[in-house]
Amino acid sequence: MEDDKPLEYRKRLQWGEHDPYRRQNTMIGMWAWLAQRVSAVALVVLVALHLLWTYVRLIQLLLLLTIAFHAALGLRVMLLDFNLVSVKHHRALIWVLTGVGVVVAAFIYRAIY
Repeated sequence: MEDDKPLEYRKRLQWGEHDPYRRQNTMIGMWAWLAQRVSAVALVVLVALHLLWTYVRLIQLLLLLTIAFHAALGLRVMLLDFNLVSVKHHRALIWVLTGVGVVVAAFIYRAIY
């Protein structure tokens, strides 16, 4: 172990007690995991809407953006799981891959319309 300082743990929350700093203390990897799960549900809804109303541009755009976002976060997980990128860069991977996904989605949307 690099430094010999003991780990500091905060006191456990009691039943019914709320942590006012919960969002600030949650690591960004957890938010990325949650965002990918939400985007998976959104994909199911958007695919159903796309099947009902095939030629609605807004639904197509939202579907394309959601696919790009979900794929970018999935690619991040694969890169980290296979040790192709160091874990210390996981925060940058979220923003870079999401940005690349949005740019690719914009090029695809522009090519279609």
